[in-house]
Amino acid sequence: MDISYKVKRYGIFIFVFLLVLVQLLMRAANDIENSIGDGAENRETLGEKLYSVAIKQGIKLSSSYMLYLSGDEKSGMPYRISKNLPLEQCLLLEAEDDGHMTEYRQPSALEEMAVAENNMAYQNSLVNEVEIENHEANVTQSGQQQELEDAVLAENTASTGTFVPVLAPVAKYSEQQLIEPDFIKKTFYSEDPTTKIRADQLQYNTLMGFDAGIKQDNSNVQILVYHTHSQETYIDSTGGDSNTSIVGVGEHLCEILRTQYGFNVLHHIGEYDVESRDYAYSNAMSGLEKVLAENPTIEVMIDLHRDQTNPDTKLVTTVQDRPTAKFMFFNGLCYTNALGTLTNLPNPYVQDNLSFAFQMQLTAEEYYPGLTRRIYLKGYRYNLHFRPKSLLIELGSQTNTVEEAMNACDPLAHIIAMVLNGKNKE
Repeated sequence: MDISYKVKRYGIFIFVFLLVLVQLLMRAANDIENSIGDGAENRETLGEKLYSVAIKQGIKLSSSYMLYLSGDEKSGMPYRISKNLPLEQCLLLEAEDDGHMTEYRQPSALEEMAVAENNMAYQNSLVNEVEIENHEANVTQSGQQQELEDAVLAENTASTGTFVPVLAPVAKYSEQQLIEPDFIKKTFYSEDPTTKIRADQLQYNTLMGFDAGIKQDNSNVQILVYHTHSQETYIDSTGGDSNTSIVGVGEHLCEILRTQYGFNVLHHIGEYDVESRDYAYSNAMSGLEKVLAENPTIEVMIDLHRDQTNPDTKLVTTVQDRPTAKFMFFNGLCYTNALGTLTNLPNPYVQDNLSFAFQMQLTAEEYYPGLTRRIYLKGYRYNLHFRPKSLLIELGSQTNTVEEAMNACDPLAHIIAMVLNGKNKE
């Protein structure tokens, strides 16, 4: 009796205890569910947190609410997770090539510490990479700046009004630009409407492959300077005084080439346009043939002109604080759109002439940007057929002063010397 009574009493007690426990558990579950629902509006969603974590880790997600399991047949099956499920942290255990998350679980305290340490190490590595890149950029910039400073120093140490050759290029075209014939044409040439240059004539390797170096020593004449149009003058030239005309400018150029660069230069002052300019090139041929026969060592021929422009055009710039006339290289292609190749005006050196002028132009652009106009292309021969290294140069125009033209001879002589000495290819 006593035993039966005790069993019943303990059974009732256990039943009540279990009933209370179930009620407590149900209440706790209900509270948790309510707390999740009540805080949903203020809590960052799973999708948002996944997206943030993925972006920080450099991972692309096809869906912010999609995770992939790994290691078994279910690895390719998507499992949708409630977007309101709180997410404390997402660890990337495996990084696949497709950039998807591979597992989601709660991390341990040790894992949280490991993640923090890894993040710190990652940030430090980024800082180090940036510092290294900045250092390399500073070294490169420092070297370039030093070259410019050296050039400026040389200029500043010169006496007032004295030209000092620029020591290093101040501008540079990339190899990728120069290998494009279209870029070369648009950048370096002006094409007269009566003619057309071919793309194969503008290949960079061909233009720069031409050997423009001087071969003879200066014991004999190396360079001939002459003027097909010897009567060309400047805005303030003195009538009847050839020293203030293109002839006087030519003599100044010759003197610089002789005294500063050591070339043996002959200045031919024959006049071929006194009565008319119409047949000046034809008239000059016999005189040039005579000069070349008497001086067979001549390698370079320079026909120096002064251009004729619109009255309101002023071809002037500033070089080392000096007003300086701009100049232009000129090429004849022996080809017109109307007649095609001019067989009656043959020139076996058309490509050599083009290459020679291009090397001058490129050097001018690198050392004295803005000093030259673009090379002008026209259809006839212009007596450039006598030598492979023949130039026609238009120095200034009728609106320039004699001083501006004279000042242009200094950088022009430097450019010519660099090309003839091969310095432009170093």
